[in-house]
Amino acid sequence: MAGIFMGVAIAASIPLGINRSLVRVREDASGAFYYDQAGYSICDGIEKRREAANNLITLARRYKDKNPELDGLMDSLDYCVKASENAWSDDDTYTLEARANAALDAPAQALATALENMELSEQDRKYPAQMINQMKSEQDKINRSSYNEEARNFNAKVEKLSPMALVSPMADFSAPAAADVPDAPDIDDIDQRVDQWADNVESGVEGFVDGIMDGIFN
Repeated sequence: MAGIFMGVAIAASIPLGINRSLVRVREDASGAFYYDQAGYSICDGIEKRREAANNLITLARRYKDKNPELDGLMDSLDYCVKASENAWSDDDTYTLEARANAALDAPAQALATALENMELSEQDRKYPAQMINQMKSEQDKINRSSYNEEARNFNAKVEKLSPMALVSPMADFSAPAAADVPDAPDIDDIDQRVDQWADNVESGVEGFVDGIMDGIFN
């Protein structure tokens, strides 16, 4: 009976230990969103992109009476800016932030193009392209952030350990289709449940699982 119990405990603890370890790895990698290896912050970069988009909206307001189409274009961009401001992933994946950030580009470009096709004042003529270039420049910095490499490495571990890995993948802000980041598995409070279940496993079994994880990750 003792042997059977130990076998069942080991079998149950392996996936729990894997997910518990993955949660810790993801928590470590998530900090690079705010401060990567070069000292760059994707969070601040997204804020600068929103600022450029808002400046574009402010410029368009000066000319909305001359072009009724500007109202709809302004509303679309303003909606995306607000969606980005309110995007918050509470699981260290930054999936919502990546989607909202990627969604800024198309409406900003559409509004800038509409303004460039109008007769703007000599002073304002340079601004549409300038603001779009600011957004692109900041996105280029986001793409080159070391956070993305850490996210890709983490996601590779999750894929390697599938189907036992139940944790959510991290967003890669440099991906061409960042707005289409796959949805994470529909598992409620997985981190909390993993911790609760893993606490019931004997310390000797946990040591066995840690040995397995070291062999996988090292």
